[in-house]
Amino acid sequence: MTLSSVESKTLYAGNGSTASFAIPFMFLRDEDIELVLSTGQGERPLARSTDYSLSGAGEQTGGLCTLAAPPAQDEVLVIRRNPAMVQEVDYVENDAFPAATHEAALDKLTMICQALAERLDRTITFRVSSAVTGVTLPEPEPGRSLAWNEAGSNLTNKEVVALNGVLLPLAVAQGGTGGQSAHEALANLGFGSLGMALAASADPAQARAALDAQPADPAILTSDTPATLTAGYAETPKPYAGGDIAVSAGSLRTVDTTGGVTIGMITGVGRVTLLATGGGAVAYDAGYTMVIGEYDASKAGCAVQAVNDGTNQWLLFAKTEA
Repeated sequence: MTLSSVESKTLYAGNGSTASFAIPFMFLRDEDIELVLSTGQGERPLARSTDYSLSGAGEQTGGLCTLAAPPAQDEVLVIRRNPAMVQEVDYVENDAFPAATHEAALDKLTMICQALAERLDRTITFRVSSAVTGVTLPEPEPGRSLAWNEAGSNLTNKEVVALNGVLLPLAVAQGGTGGQSAHEALANLGFGSLGMALAASADPAQARAALDAQPADPAILTSDTPATLTAGYAETPKPYAGGDIAVSAGSLRTVDTTGGVTIGMITGVGRVTLLATGGGAVAYDAGYTMVIGEYDASKAGCAVQAVNDGTNQWLLFAKTEA
């Protein structure tokens, strides 16, 4: 017989119900057929007699494969002819020429060639016009990728960064900072223009300029202020009982510093004003980014403003009484 078809593999998509599949090419023995079930997680070879049965060996039109369980909808059944690459025909001298046996051997040889061609069709090859020869794959190395060597003559393992596969600077959305410098990185990470200006300040004067703040001037404060000034506060000053003073954005608080107080970190974005009265010392949490001015216990009063822009926190001390 002849082999007029070059087909040696066929694929079927599962539907969860069909279990019988046609084999559209000739195979000499059941052992020559190989079945593989492919899923999104990988491939699983099927075992003859256990997972499937065959019929039609030796038929030029092909045969039939029947599975013990139908493939699911997300599975693909691969039927491939993969004959053993051995020569089993023995010619006896002076015997009549065994035409049928000889033709069967030629058929098997052709099937072996078709099986090899199917494998080669799934490999990476160079163009017909390519003059490159002798290219080999290096041994796998964890964390490295395949790349051409400097001469472009063979493959080697290289670090991903060396391949320019990671573009620097890496975008914030990809886990980087997107900046070429520390200043750009902080800005891209949302440090804020005010925070950037304060971070770049070399002294309190520059910090005040960044905040658009002016030092307290008694002349300005008293020039248009009555001799007697009545002010209302959100709460009555109370002696400090110990522990940090908890401050939150948007509030106005008064505190008696007798015995000494410590101003804690401001919670919430914004600012809070504290009116400190008394002769005790005023300390502050070490977490504040910058402190402008200082509290003088010898003065009877002082306004303390805590600012939080979401990235940094500052304290500003302003004398209110001589």
